[in-house]
Amino acid sequence: MKKSKNYQKIISQLENLYIHVSEMAKDGGDEIWSKDKKALQEAIGIIDDYEKATEQTAQLVQRYEVGAKVIHRDMDIYTCPNCGRRARHNHAYCHWCGEKLLWEGVPTPRKRRKNEK
Repeated sequence: MKKSKNYQKIISQLENLYIHVSEMAKDGGDEIWSKDKKALQEAIGIIDDYEKATEQTAQLVQRYEVGAKVIHRDMDIYTCPNCGRRARHNHAYCHWCGEKLLWEGVPTPRKRRKNEK
């Protein structure tokens, strides 16, 4: 997994500190070294989880909030740019995949005459 430079530096420093604390705990050190070792493991896990969560959030924002322009196929046929399935005119999201649909600049459906079906 790709980590940002800032988080990678922090994790690297915490891992180095963890190694040092582990050595101190092995040498018959106080119980405090074991507690520090456990705290460092948890801190590394929290930072890693935070980075994963921010990555997932960015993906969700891209999918559900940024949106993509609807594809106008023919006359009154529109499709989702993500899954390619048919989209109903002016719906905000694709019924099939959840993609946010943008309708700006897409031709509007023509009005049907009374004798058309």
